[in-house]
Amino acid sequence: MGILDAVYTRMGASDNIYQNRSTFMVELSEASDIISHATRHSLIILDELGRGTSTHDGVAIAYATARHFISEVQCLMLFVTHYPPLADLERLFPSHVANYHMSFLLHDKEEDGSDDGIDVITFLYQLVRGMAAKSYGLNVAKLATIPSSIIKVADGKAQELETAVMAARGRNVALRQLWKAPAAEIASTVNNLTEAVDTTR
Repeated sequence: MGILDAVYTRMGASDNIYQNRSTFMVELSEASDIISHATRHSLIILDELGRGTSTHDGVAIAYATARHFISEVQCLMLFVTHYPPLADLERLFPSHVANYHMSFLLHDKEEDGSDDGIDVITFLYQLVRGMAAKSYGLNVAKLATIPSSIIKVADGKAQELETAVMAARGRNVALRQLWKAPAAEIASTVNNLTEAVDTTR
């Protein structure tokens, strides 16, 4: 008798247009089959679940699915994702979940002689503990020989989006702190929030 009753995988991307099934529908249908049949003695490998829809919906579906397998099915699972919020599952289930990422070396930007401003990295293809500090999708685009002019525009947009997200997170933290602050601190925090909003416009 084996230690596993089944190995379930959901990887890659494909559609079934002849049956009116988009890539996302195929992805979720396959995930649904796994949810229906997996037991605590199964091994599940899921790759980039939720990528075929909007970011918020994708994160929500990936998070809820992973959490279901962790807390309800309690099986062995390898869940590959680029959604940072899923890393929080390690905090919620520290004895059952561990975050890992593929390691890399970061070099000086001048080493490759380009002027696109993108970090120069070498992918090591080694699995190491912890979540990745940031995404390096632009480096993959560079390796794929996407034109430098396009990468420059993408880099500028990525920094703009990151600044907006960080500003929003700062405002949310400040608003949560307001509930516990005295009146003088509330007035000061409101002023700071107003200034932060103005600088992001």
